[in-house]
Amino acid sequence: MALFGLVLVPVAHAAESETSERWQDPVVSVVQRVLPAVVNISTERIVARAFRDPFEDFWRQFWGQPPRESEGAHSLGSGVIVDEEGWIVTNFHVTRRASKIRIQLADGTAYEAQFISGDERNDLALLKIEPTNSLLAVEIAAEREPMLGETVIAVGNPFGLDHTVTRGIISAKNRRYTAGDVTFEDIIQTDAAINPGNSGGPLINLRGELVGINMAILSQAEGIGFAIPARRVAQLLATWLTPEKRARLWFGVRWMLDDGRLRIAEVQAGSPAARAKLEPGDEVMTVDGREFRDVLRLQRHLIRKQAGESVQLRLADGRQVTVKLETLPRLSAQELLWSKFGISAQPLTRDLAEALGISYVPGLLVADVRRGSPAAEAGFRRGLVITHIGGEEFQSWDRLGELLADVQRGDRVPMVVLVSERRGNFLLQQTTSVTLVAE
Repeated sequence: MALFGLVLVPVAHAAESETSERWQDPVVSVVQRVLPAVVNISTERIVARAFRDPFEDFWRQFWGQPPRESEGAHSLGSGVIVDEEGWIVTNFHVTRRASKIRIQLADGTAYEAQFISGDERNDLALLKIEPTNSLLAVEIAAEREPMLGETVIAVGNPFGLDHTVTRGIISAKNRRYTAGDVTFEDIIQTDAAINPGNSGGPLINLRGELVGINMAILSQAEGIGFAIPARRVAQLLATWLTPEKRARLWFGVRWMLDDGRLRIAEVQAGSPAARAKLEPGDEVMTVDGREFRDVLRLQRHLIRKQAGESVQLRLADGRQVTVKLETLPRLSAQELLWSKFGISAQPLTRDLAEALGISYVPGLLVADVRRGSPAAEAGFRRGLVITHIGGEEFQSWDRLGELLADVQRGDRVPMVVLVSERRGNFLLQQTTSVTLVAE
């Protein structure tokens, strides 16, 4: 029996040693840490048909069949959690025109997500789920440039195969890549295998940091994939995750990094920050006693506060400044749309589309156009349907108000318009892109 015991001990020790050696592999270690932050995204969307079948009215009248104005479509993609409270980044094209977005975590837990913000030109979107527990989030390497030859790991759901891991290197930086009518100038190229379904998933370095969001492959080649750099991801998130936009808290500051130093770039007139005597150019050493050298981290700190709470700032000139947060006054998107572009509109509902004899799509139905306005000069008229403003699909008046509040006089704002024209029993519809200059 003693001999039997002597035989087992070294075998068990060898197994433990082998497991320990595997965990010492940096790729294995990073994958184990990051995998819970990668999510599977499935969407349902409404696909409007290009014409109205004249026989549908007949079938509906005599047989009670419902109109077949749209049909469901499904897509699969990936995403990555960037904040413990359930903020998720993915590609804009993954969620484009989605009527329902479903998120599945690595442990199989599923949530319905809300589309928060999107930027078509940057092909990035921000989603939000309401998790029951705090989630693991990936840190963004916004200030650390990836190096040529650096090992990277792509995690995603290619062809619906959940949480697939591939390994490669940074093959090139600042690649020029054109997708449709959008050209990207600073894309990361990698030979880590990226396939359909990887879109929106993370490209990770050996520190476990996000260096890019996977976006595309070169279909006629092998080992050539592209990712949106982390720097651009962080810049967009810093504009989306502001206390004003995400928590309806009025602070009134736009931040910037100047050679690693946190400064105030702009102070909104009449805001709590303006009343506290903060000025553009002020260098901020600490916020609530903490040093921040990352605008996104600072914004994530601020959106967790409540109206009535204070923010303590220590400035480089020695001043101690207290800013009391207020509830942000609600902006009227209708008034902004009229004052900046000369458009009066209302949401297009299914009932309204049915009454007008047009196919339903989510958007704004133009009710009036002001004479001499940018919209009038561009040929807008009653009956047109605006589906996108500033690269975003219409979601709600509140979200449109946030978007239009950032538009300044002279800014060029792209819009996508659906034009309907009836020819006999057929309804012809086409979309066109128009850019309006704000007044």
